[in-house]
Amino acid sequence: MKDSRKLGRLMLGGGLGAIALAMATGTMAQLLVETGSQAGRGRKVNLYNGPDATLQVNTSDGNSGAAPPGSAAPNKDPKDLSGHWLNYGHRTLFGPMAGLPPPLRPKYMAMLEKRIRNKNSGIPEGDASTQCFPHGTPRAFDSPYPVEIIQTPAAHGQPAQITILMETLHNIRRLYLTDKHTAALGESFMGESIAHWEGDDLVVHTTKLNARTFIDDEGSTHSDKEEVIEHIHKSGDGKTLEVLSTVIDPVTLYHPYTFRVALHWRPDIRTQEYVCEENNRNKVDENGITSAK
Repeated sequence: MKDSRKLGRLMLGGGLGAIALAMATGTMAQLLVETGSQAGRGRKVNLYNGPDATLQVNTSDGNSGAAPPGSAAPNKDPKDLSGHWLNYGHRTLFGPMAGLPPPLRPKYMAMLEKRIRNKNSGIPEGDASTQCFPHGTPRAFDSPYPVEIIQTPAAHGQPAQITILMETLHNIRRLYLTDKHTAALGESFMGESIAHWEGDDLVVHTTKLNARTFIDDEGSTHSDKEEVIEHIHKSGDGKTLEVLSTVIDPVTLYHPYTFRVALHWRPDIRTQEYVCEENNRNKVDENGITSAK
């Protein structure tokens, strides 16, 4: 496991050398500045930041603000992530910078461009989520719905666990604080996640992801060889969770890359029931097309 984590940190290319260095040395704050991922918050831009309006994507809708006055004070313990959190600004494209796509190989970049154009022309392609299946990792963490984090100690022969309950599609992530993946488990939508603490950063390694989901809402493709390494860090005042995700996929990507998601402490929110199957208005037709209603 240690070798794969190192691979995820050091094989970043295309102008991300500062990120690789920061991750290797644990300087999370510097890394967050280097990513510049909040650029373009609340704007729509064209893919590659170019002139083609048929390739328009949403950089962020800025859906979440800080907890309102009178809310419960956040827990400042850097290793206690428990509580309710809400995404700082949902994006539809998980590139290294606003408007930039993942470093997809030509075949998969052409697929992404086609999906974006179809969406913008009103005939979006269906995916796992439109069929009420889980979003997969890393996509689920950037959903514009609340998440609740619960931490439990080791007990009854099981390792300590961090459970992330996501309102969207009732996605559930179980992060086991151990250094061993379970050989008996097969591929799944959310994969298998093991985690450990490096200082105040929770480092999560996820494997065994099936290829039925996308990296992001726009439709960036990953294979069943995808691995995701996340560095989760709570701010000093306890009000923000910073999630830095490194995506590794030797099949669809030229090289691993990193992007940032931020979540706000929101004790005023409670997660609600999200039963997609009961009233699915975005079903996929026989041609693989879905239309939001």
